[in-house]
Amino acid sequence: MKKKVIIFANTLWFLEKFKFELIENLSNNYFIDCIFLRKGTSLDQKKIEYLQSKGVKFKKLTLLLSLKYIFKNFYTLKIFQKKPHSTTISNVIVFTIGPIVISSMIFWNLHNSTIIVLEGLGRVFSSHLIFFRFFKRLLLIFYKIYFKRCKYIVTLNYSDSTYLSELGIVSKIKIKTIPGTGLNTKFFDGLKIYKDKEPQYVDFIARLLPDKGFDLYINTKIYLNKFHPKFSKINPFRIITPQTDLDKISPSEKQFIKSLGIELKPYLSNQLEYLKNSKAILIPTKYGEGLSRVVMESIYLGIPILVTRNQGTEEVLPYKYKYFIKSFNPSSIGKQLIEMVDDKLYFDDIYSSQKEFLKNNYSTDSSIKSFISLIYG
Repeated sequence: MKKKVIIFANTLWFLEKFKFELIENLSNNYFIDCIFLRKGTSLDQKKIEYLQSKGVKFKKLTLLLSLKYIFKNFYTLKIFQKKPHSTTISNVIVFTIGPIVISSMIFWNLHNSTIIVLEGLGRVFSSHLIFFRFFKRLLLIFYKIYFKRCKYIVTLNYSDSTYLSELGIVSKIKIKTIPGTGLNTKFFDGLKIYKDKEPQYVDFIARLLPDKGFDLYINTKIYLNKFHPKFSKINPFRIITPQTDLDKISPSEKQFIKSLGIELKPYLSNQLEYLKNSKAILIPTKYGEGLSRVVMESIYLGIPILVTRNQGTEEVLPYKYKYFIKSFNPSSIGKQLIEMVDDKLYFDDIYSSQKEFLKNNYSTDSSIKSFISLIYG
C-alpha cells in the first residue's frame, strides 16, 4: 500500500516557489496532493508540469473538495471500512494561518498525523493595529486547543519556539525547529551570472505592507533625495513586489513613487533577474518573519543588506552584524544605508564565513532531511 502526503498552503505560488524541492523528494516515495486556496502570481509553469509528471496533484480548495476530504476521512475509521483502499494518508503538512484553521475542520480525523509549519508568527502577531491584536487573542486560544492534537508544530527559528512554549500554547516536546524552506546552494554555486554582475539598485523586495517597511522605504528615499542628492543619483531605488500589490496602487501614487526616483517592478518567478542588479537591499520589516528567504539569498550572493533585528534575521546573521537597523527614523536608516554601501571591505570580510554557515545549516538538503525525519518520526 503506497501512502499519501497532503501538503496544504495558501497559494500555489508558495508551493512552487518555496516547496518545490521538498515536493519533488517526497514524490519519490509517496503520492502527493498539493492543496491551495488561490494561485498567486509569477508561477513557473514548467516546474509545476514537471511535478505533475511525477504524479503530484495540484488542487484548488473548493467547497466540493472540502466535503470530499471531510467524508473520505470516515473511511479511516475501522467501523466504516468496507474494503481495503489502495492509499492511506500518512501525513498532512500545513502552512500559514488560513490553511491551518481550515485543516482543523476538513482533516478532522487526521490531527495526530498533521504537521503544522509556522513559517513565522506573521502579521497577526507583529502588528499593533487593534484588529490584529484582537484577532491574535482568538488565534492563540485556537492554537492552544488545536496544536495539542497535532503530531508536530514546526518553527523556523528558536525565538518562535520559545514564544510558543512560554505561553503554554504547545508542549516543548512537539515543537521542532528546522531550517525553513532551505536555500538551493548547489543551484547558486553553479551560476555564472554573478561573476559578471553589475549591481546598481537599492532594492525593497517584499509585499507593499506597512509592517514590511514599505512606508519606511519610501520616506527614506524622500530623505535621501533632499539631504543626500548625490547618493540618490548614483544609487537608484527599486521596489520589487507581486503584481497583485502593484495593481492595488492608484495611478497617482504610482506617479508619485516614480517621481521620487523609485522604479516599480513586478516580482518574478526567477529572482535572479533582479538580484543580479542589486547593490544593496533594505529590509525595514516589523513583520513576524520566520526565516527571510530574501535575507538568506542576499547573504549567499554577497549582497549587502540593511535589515531589522528580529527572530528570523538574528538566526542567520552574525550576533555582531554591523548593519542591523538602529532606528526606524528614515533619516537614521538613510545614513546607515550610505555607510553600508561604501563599506565593501566589511562584506568582503564576512562573506566566506556566512556563505559556509548557510551551506552547512540552511541548505535545501538540510531542510528536506528535517522534514523527512518528521514524517517518519
